[in-house]
Amino acid sequence: MLSTLDLINHYLGYLNVNAKLKGRIYTVLAFVGDTYILYLAFSYFKNHAYLRSALLGAAFIGILYFAIVNFYYYFTNKHMKFDVSPYIAKVLGEREEAEAEQNVAEANVQFVPSNGIYNQKDVLPATVELDNETKATLNEMAQALQANQLVQADYKGLSEAQQQALLEQGQSKIYANGDGIPLPYYRLEQEPDGLAVYGGLNEMSAKRLGVVKEVGLQPIEAALEKYDLYIATALLQGGPAHVKGRSGLTEIQDPYDLKVELAYKKKS
Repeated sequence: MLSTLDLINHYLGYLNVNAKLKGRIYTVLAFVGDTYILYLAFSYFKNHAYLRSALLGAAFIGILYFAIVNFYYYFTNKHMKFDVSPYIAKVLGEREEAEAEQNVAEANVQFVPSNGIYNQKDVLPATVELDNETKATLNEMAQALQANQLVQADYKGLSEAQQQALLEQGQSKIYANGDGIPLPYYRLEQEPDGLAVYGGLNEMSAKRLGVVKEVGLQPIEAALEKYDLYIATALLQGGPAHVKGRSGLTEIQDPYDLKVELAYKKKS
């Protein structure tokens, strides 16, 4: 029975489902597993193994308590009156300050854009329009980057306590990939429907990712009349993120988006 539950838990880890649904599934599994523990406790009691029966009985009560707490949280809009999980999460989430600072320092790796370095005063953010096809392409690209171990999903080296502090200060979410995933290759192409952004693992596999609609506050048509434009950075943003949960951090999955910056030079 326990082996079956462990196998189910193992395969659930591969499913890309939201945190609430996964929490509901784990809550049901907890009730099923706890019923089996109660059965074992009675079996040991019948065979006069009173110590084992008592230990399993205590385990049954403890698991039942937390299963009921999770049931309230994931299946209702109410909270259990005697819920100790926030205090447990606080104790388990504490880290040594020196260790946390060291982890952040080790995680800070400077990113150098593959298309060169531009003076920041000559760079503006661009608004890129996505359709269903390009959104699917961004998701495929994120998976390809993960498969090639090009995604640093460590929440910028921040500890859970540091992430919680940022969320309590007003930040809505913290992404696992930090500011985004730099594309290894990207370029601009002028096409009949506008200035398109292409990107991928390399030039050979590059795909159309979207169409630039604005540069800074200007429509792209007006910007192209005055300036020569060059793509400075292209990042995939979104994906797994932490938000404030009932007793700590909760993971969500956002769709991927494309953040592009364009360098500009006035036409001679």
